[in-house]
Amino acid sequence: MGETIQFPYSKNSALLGVLLPLVFFVITFNNFRYSFLGGYTISWLIIAFADLIFLLLFVFVLSKRLIPSFRNEVALELNEEGITDYTRNIVIEWRDIKDINMERGRNFSKMVIDLKEETDYGKQIAISLRWVAGKDIEICETTMAYFEEMTGLS
Repeated sequence: MGETIQFPYSKNSALLGVLLPLVFFVITFNNFRYSFLGGYTISWLIIAFADLIFLLLFVFVLSKRLIPSFRNEVALELNEEGITDYTRNIVIEWRDIKDINMERGRNFSKMVIDLKEETDYGKQIAISLRWVAGKDIEICETTMAYFEEMTGLS
């Protein structure tokens, strides 16, 4: 295998990740407007705080997920050295990995990597496949096959 395999960011997940906080922002902003005009100080302060959170979430997902997805940037990379998760800026070398498994979730899966020794991230690292384009099972199977080949070479 030896060649570098790259998986880009998922445009669909990024769009949904941007739209959801935007919808909540619009709803709560409408409530904020009525509370402010009605003179309900506590209400508009609470709603303004919620709006701020939704706005910050929108900006985060826009800058960290949606823009990279439209630039076709790499979210997950497999190479001769190891696995690079660009969504969280984590690099895991093949020699540090004990086992790789997949955990299915309701909306998305994650790849769970058991490490041989304790690291700054713990003894287990979970890579969310939510932001990675492709079928979760195929991404995990490709990673497992790559792992088997790389550990078989050493």
